[in-house]
Amino acid sequence: MASEIKPLYGLERVKLANAVPLPAPFTLFVFPTTYCNFKCQYCGHSLGYEQMKEKYNFEPENMSRQTYSRIIEQSKEFSTKYKMLSLTGHGEPLLNKELPFMIELAKKANVTERIEIISNASLLSRERSQALIEAGLDTLRISLQGLSSRKYEQVCGFKLDFDEFIDNIRYFYHNKKQCKVFVKIMDIALEQGEEERFYHLFSDISDRMYIEQCRPVYDGVDYSQSTAQVVVDRYGRIHAKRMVCPLPFYMLGIFPNGDVEPCDTIYKPVVVGNVHQESLYNIWNGAKLRQFQRLQLEKQRENNPKCRVCCAPDDVAQPEDALDDTADTIVKRFKF
Repeated sequence: MASEIKPLYGLERVKLANAVPLPAPFTLFVFPTTYCNFKCQYCGHSLGYEQMKEKYNFEPENMSRQTYSRIIEQSKEFSTKYKMLSLTGHGEPLLNKELPFMIELAKKANVTERIEIISNASLLSRERSQALIEAGLDTLRISLQGLSSRKYEQVCGFKLDFDEFIDNIRYFYHNKKQCKVFVKIMDIALEQGEEERFYHLFSDISDRMYIEQCRPVYDGVDYSQSTAQVVVDRYGRIHAKRMVCPLPFYMLGIFPNGDVEPCDTIYKPVVVGNVHQESLYNIWNGAKLRQFQRLQLEKQRENNPKCRVCCAPDDVAQPEDALDDTADTIVKRFKF
């Protein structure tokens, strides 16, 4: 078996408490699109665009070349590269036909150590695969929704030829050059006893594979059929509830219209700027972000109504990112 059974997040992590404040974000999430061709049962897209607008003030749209080009040009102002540029958001990135251009532009600008996308891979034709590979993609993370065509239709309402889907992933893997292929599936998308089939199926067409545990990521989505608990992350690690969200200390998220938020969640807890009005450098060092970071360090994040319903600190934040125990010390390093 060539593939490793390991979580799909970066395994070589800096202890965040020792590094903040950072001169530049470790990770920049740029959302090429907020459209999706799936309506997975555990995702906000299952609510439909009308309810998503009501619940999250969510607008489906594609990012333009103009907006993206501004982001990359502004990224050159930082003194250090991003560790990762993730062309991933609350949608399926392959729906934006400009994706290969986006990858290539960032590569040429040399603003990041690696570029990744997270995709359901349903649109990963051979032609698209070649375009992504030639553009210089470093990591393709594939989120599966089952191990059969029937399961896909059940979980996300999408008619998928599963055998063709696997063939397309195999084609990408065998032609990928330096790119890594990571494959993951939520436990609730597996039938009883399918774990070994998952590992066998992707053992020779991925570099890393993992089964994650479903957590209540989207407020308003019914998780009653899962065993979701916010003090257990999606990798099965139990921890004390975190009152300091570490995400705004090492990342930014950018919506297709240029709005910048201090994380990558669907909620937009605060808009700290827009790339059409000010630079990413000024946003990263600006008063709006600092005010939001101070809210976190004072363990008052639940005073923000969007943060109150968000489980990201307990779901996706890694042990090395936790700031609760050192918040009093860290706050003294910042200029508020």
